[in-house]
Amino acid sequence: MTPRLHVLLGPGGVGKTTLAAGYALALASRGHRVGLLGIDPSQRLQDALGVALSDREVAVPGAGELYAAIVHPHQALERWVGEHDARLVANPFFGALGDRLATAIDIFAAARVAEWAERDPSLTDLVVDTAPGLPALEFLRSPRQLDALVSGRMLRWLRAASSTGRLRGTARRVLGAFAGIAGARMVIDLADFFTAVHAPLEHMVKRVERTREWIASADLLLVTSPRDTDAAGAAAVRRALAGEDLAPRAVIVNRTWPQVPVVDATPFGDYVRALFAAQAAVLAEVATWHAPMLVLPSRSTAGRAALAGLGAVLYAALAPIEARSAS
Repeated sequence: MTPRLHVLLGPGGVGKTTLAAGYALALASRGHRVGLLGIDPSQRLQDALGVALSDREVAVPGAGELYAAIVHPHQALERWVGEHDARLVANPFFGALGDRLATAIDIFAAARVAEWAERDPSLTDLVVDTAPGLPALEFLRSPRQLDALVSGRMLRWLRAASSTGRLRGTARRVLGAFAGIAGARMVIDLADFFTAVHAPLEHMVKRVERTREWIASADLLLVTSPRDTDAAGAAAVRRALAGEDLAPRAVIVNRTWPQVPVVDATPFGDYVRALFAAQAAVLAEVATWHAPMLVLPSRSTAGRAALAGLGAVLYAALAPIEARSAS
């Protein structure tokens, strides 16, 4: 069974991480086996759950079958390479490769999603908390950086040199010049390393492609707030999604304020009225985005119980949308 994939996107500071954590708690409380993956390298997800997280998933205490992890590129690469050949981890070129790929956290996140589904066939849901803003869209795109590394010309030459010892033309001249600078022994060591590391990198590319195909049926939840700057950020994410032929399942306007009459004639009253006017304008704009709009009130998320309560509110708000999609 393929688990249901839920991906939360949006600008920073709109409560996206707390919504992801709360929603995962709500799913787990209903008997689902849930994975929660944080792509944002900050500590927000750990702080929200009150659990120390690493690249490998850990059970969240007192939360049913909820497991959580954070993407750590170096840890993931060391684990995947070590599964093919543990000696590679000690190779001096391994650290350089890890440094080169560590910035492509979105690629590791996509591979991690596919790996989680592979290794836990009982998983029913996987909730992904993406990085803030437009960088999150890299998680949804093709693995260009990794694919270029795996299929690059220099790598093909090095593998050929290691496996056959024979090269011709340009390849011989380029690697010969490199050997003159770095030394023949280093070229041989580098060729052996890339020959050995090619299999785990190819496996990683295949996992990323599987996740990219999976995204087409995922629940993409776009989160914003009543502030006009956040709505502008969410609108940019929405346009970027459209450029990938994707659309949000729902737009969540989080942390809204109750609309009450304000009769205070002081500057503070003017400030509150301006906030309400900005909120009304944001809600009117989001209503034109051709996606169901969920309006969630501002509420405390301090503590596990409050977080679970927020998740329950989101779960209930999404239920009618899920029912319409299923019918």
